[in-house]
Amino acid sequence: MNVQPLSTAMGVEVSGIDANSLDEAGFNRLRDVFHDNIVCVIRDQSLTPRQQVEFSRRFGELETHISPVYQMKDVPEVMILSNEVVDGKLVGNPDAGSDWHSDQSYTDRPCAYTILQSVRVPEEGGQTAWTNMVTAYETLDAETKQQISGLVGVHNFSRHKNPRMVPLARLSKDYYEKYSPPDAFHPLVRTHPFTGRKALYLSPRSTIGIKDMDDAIAQPLLDRLFAHIDNVELVYRHQWRAGDLVMWDNRTSNHIALGGVKEPEIRRIHRTTVAGEIPF
Repeated sequence: MNVQPLSTAMGVEVSGIDANSLDEAGFNRLRDVFHDNIVCVIRDQSLTPRQQVEFSRRFGELETHISPVYQMKDVPEVMILSNEVVDGKLVGNPDAGSDWHSDQSYTDRPCAYTILQSVRVPEEGGQTAWTNMVTAYETLDAETKQQISGLVGVHNFSRHKNPRMVPLARLSKDYYEKYSPPDAFHPLVRTHPFTGRKALYLSPRSTIGIKDMDDAIAQPLLDRLFAHIDNVELVYRHQWRAGDLVMWDNRTSNHIALGGVKEPEIRRIHRTTVAGEIPF
């Protein structure tokens, strides 16, 4: 197993392994490297959907997205992310992750890890970026750390309940009403259950308020925190290659899909997610 840093902000590249046949010692080392670096890019992998499910299960219980629209029919644990159109219909979700967020923070028990296997990679566009929310917390001034200690963020899936978001034309308000769970409540500062590190836990996409705080106070505070995490020094930006298996820890990062894929180029990625714990 060869491990090299991807950037000064976060992330490692791992090569020299086959994720489909790691023994227990190799998997444990990979998991520790992953936890320490938040984003892990394993090169030259070609896991089938079922192999990806089995690999992902080594990290914990799997979960599916709250909307079943883009689940793979024969392997429902896999969600398809793609701009490909077949018989006039989208094969996968073409614009998943188009704003900074942490996956499924709008649920009571957000997912811990997201794992993506690249299947088709365009020549241009389709990058993904991550922000290091551990460093974001550590670089807050002492007064702000004290101010947000013990505060609880309000998270919601619907773009129509978030004034910072522009609704997507292809998804109606009825879609969000059908699939959105009730508001979820999570600490603005959460502790990683394995490393013990503290991280900011909020995102422009899903955090719509602060529990028991008037919006006149809460929204400017959220804006200040969002401005703080919007810092290029915290970001790793990934240019996908064929065969990339990319994993990230949702407890300690925000991420965004940067788009820019030009037709007729195709981007297709298979996604699995591992269930996490109630944030604390």
